[in-house]
Amino acid sequence: MLLYHYSVDSYQGGGELINDFKNNFRFAEPFLLALDKGGDCFWSVYFSAMSYARELCALGLRKHENYAKDAVEGIFECVRRREFPADSASRVGCVYYCESKEEAISYLKADCIDSGDFSVEQVKLLEVEVDGARVFRYDQSFYNRAIDAMEQKRDLNAVIALAKAYFSKQRSEEPLIEILSDGKNHVVREIPIV
Repeated sequence: MLLYHYSVDSYQGGGELINDFKNNFRFAEPFLLALDKGGDCFWSVYFSAMSYARELCALGLRKHENYAKDAVEGIFECVRRREFPADSASRVGCVYYCESKEEAISYLKADCIDSGDFSVEQVKLLEVEVDGARVFRYDQSFYNRAIDAMEQKRDLNAVIALAKAYFSKQRSEEPLIEILSDGKNHVVREIPIV
């Protein structure tokens, strides 16, 4: 199955993309471990991460305070492991894809270029052959709502419910489909970005 992937650092040449190339799991893991110990432990880790993230940004060592996103990723991974262990892909152990080149370019511009975080020269657009048996389509709007629930209300139960909706492949009224795959892949070609 042919899918499209845009990257600022997960592709350095060669024949394949590595699932979780950026090691995002390491940021979600403390929250995942804390959830196993209970809600109080989770919130302790959350507020500690908030403090450290702000300090790292103040020192110029990190561009964004991502502690809420990291917490949500930990919660989603916890729900996935507990309730959907076999028929799912980990958000922090996969490669993200788009259905078409046009969709990938649209996301690449919105996520990388328009934000000012990266230049066109730093981004690569790839056509990739992916193992269709390990391709999963989820409604990203549940994830986006989970981020809002964590940032605005610090509502752990709401985030857990949204993770369940996400991994059970429910669809919202206005779904925003994202494609995750943790299977084997092969980079077919790099596509010039125009």
